[in-house]
Amino acid sequence: MNREVKALLRQDFLSFARKGIMQVDGTKIGSECYLRYLADELDEFAKGNTRRLIVNLPPGHLKSLLGSVCLSAWMLAANPTLKIMLVTHTEILSKSIARRIRSIVESDWYAELFGIRVKKGHGQVTDFGTTAGGRVVSVSFGSNITGLRADVILIDDPHDIDDPYEQIERTVESFNRTVMSRLNDRKSGRVLVIAHRVHDRDLSARLLGKKKWKHLVLPLLAVRDQSYQTASGEWHRRQGEFLRPDVFGQQVVEELRDTRLGPDFEMLYQQDCDGMALRSITVDHFPMIKELMPRNSPVVLSVDAGASGRRNNSAFSVVQAWRLDGERYYLIDQFREQCEYSALRDIVHHFRKKHRPVAILVERAANGNALISDLKRKYSKLVVPIDPDGRSKKARLLPHVKTITERRIHIPADEDWCSDYVDEFVRFPHSRFTDQVDATTQFLDRAPEFVHLKSGGERALAVLGSGGRTTTVTAPAGGERGLIAIRRRGSVLDD
Repeated sequence: MNREVKALLRQDFLSFARKGIMQVDGTKIGSECYLRYLADELDEFAKGNTRRLIVNLPPGHLKSLLGSVCLSAWMLAANPTLKIMLVTHTEILSKSIARRIRSIVESDWYAELFGIRVKKGHGQVTDFGTTAGGRVVSVSFGSNITGLRADVILIDDPHDIDDPYEQIERTVESFNRTVMSRLNDRKSGRVLVIAHRVHDRDLSARLLGKKKWKHLVLPLLAVRDQSYQTASGEWHRRQGEFLRPDVFGQQVVEELRDTRLGPDFEMLYQQDCDGMALRSITVDHFPMIKELMPRNSPVVLSVDAGASGRRNNSAFSVVQAWRLDGERYYLIDQFREQCEYSALRDIVHHFRKKHRPVAILVERAANGNALISDLKRKYSKLVVPIDPDGRSKKARLLPHVKTITERRIHIPADEDWCSDYVDEFVRFPHSRFTDQVDATTQFLDRAPEFVHLKSGGERALAVLGSGGRTTTVTAPAGGERGLIAIRRRGSVLDD
């Protein structure tokens, strides 16, 4: 090994990783741009510049080889006294990772570069030490790790893709209660979670809400144009670009979309990028109105008809009354209860009489079919049945994030239900119930289809912004009453 090669392997983590992966797998990795970006971020973690890091990558993209195997050997090379603990979802995986780390550390080229060797008499597959006092322990969640301590904890695939929700919960609890307590120094110790996403409430999702965690996420297929800084310069990734086009192309993606159920393609291969966009919604995105819109602007009812019952786990039924003013939407009234069908039906009739809507949107689900049938007997021209389109709740809300973050949804300032309504959006999709979000999404999906009434004047409305600041918006003061057309259907609704 000549001097230049030695210097490169000692200084550049990606070059070291290429050598290490060839050692343990006999594989020559490619030159895809994401490898440099990932290696640079892992090297920052190895140096201690990042102390809490989450890496989310799709399956088949070398995350374990780079983020567990090679990174562990690399950190030991920099600090042979380091104590490293690896934790995975199965004992089989923990042994596989530990065996590969040890293979690198025991190699002649590693000893030549760094002068580090495995300590004799302390060389088990899942627990071995270095002659300088370092140690690598690899365990699975649920193992007895009492007495073990570490400077660095690496979590590699904490969940199996087929884990039921109860197992996911147990893993998260084990991480919080047991694994994190094994750090020698909670403040200076480093923790890396490297995984593909498997559930809305998996370990990555729970940690993403904590500000101290840095997040590196790369979906299989780029959802938007994005640029990344690397040691080799800026990497520009275009929308629709694959991370590994030689392995994962359009045909493969189509097959994955068709065959993958739970977790679905968006979660497992796209790393829940839709969910990340939804996390941009905050309390400040919902301005509050002090006065209701003028009564001559049109109203649309949106009904989410939950299953009947008053049990704690029953779905809520929601009836929302929306006033439309151009591209602004005002939620002027809402009913939300766990109730029997007859109570829901009576509330919808009450809302119809109170608000005189131009349309009543009802999804054909749960009690929705019965409600549509009942309402059509009296208000046949008002009822707009909504057929489920198969999209996930997140996929349905995603197109409307901009509407929300641009503060175009207004709510009353003095209604008791408003805080729960906003909280459900801010916590979505991790809130226990999502019925208010579902009813709102149903309305926003159809709102552009309504032709807005024209008016000859304007009336100011006071709107409370964040921090109690008051601004004004305008609303129609006059205008027609009567008919509104729904463009898609080409029909006319009579109020």
